[in-house]
Amino acid sequence: MNHMVFHSGGIDFEAVYDAYYDRVFKYAYTLLLNRHDAEDVTAETFLTFLQRYQCRDPDNPGIAAYLTRVAHNRAVNLMTSFAYRKRTELPSELPDEKDFTGSLDASDLVLRLYAKLKIEERELLNMRYVMELKDREIASLLGLSEKAVNKRYQRLLAKCRELLE
Repeated sequence: MNHMVFHSGGIDFEAVYDAYYDRVFKYAYTLLLNRHDAEDVTAETFLTFLQRYQCRDPDNPGIAAYLTRVAHNRAVNLMTSFAYRKRTELPSELPDEKDFTGSLDASDLVLRLYAKLKIEERELLNMRYVMELKDREIASLLGLSEKAVNKRYQRLLAKCRELLE
């Protein structure tokens, strides 16, 4: 069977998709806490990457940061939509690990913790641990200094410790 490879600005789309699909899905899922919404956001993120990545300035953040920005924007657009707001903010039952694809090592405890955090807090944890961005990249995406990102992260870790106790 022939295998079609798409290139976006000289980048092998299939390789990017394979390398980042799980991370983008986990990022969207832990923001939205809904599998179907996360799948939609993930699909839209990769479609946007395929259509637009070649137009980007090569000095901008790398692929992970770009995918994070797109997934964030798609998730926020969904959360602010009328249809989404009509639904409950958090599901009545927390999601199962089986809702994640790939090799996610998320436990019920982690998902319960995420459900208690604000969207901005989940996003910061996702940028660091799911998308594996550096403080410099996170600072660029959030319009903050690296020091401010680190300080927010330290406060968030303290909050998570409190919630887990």
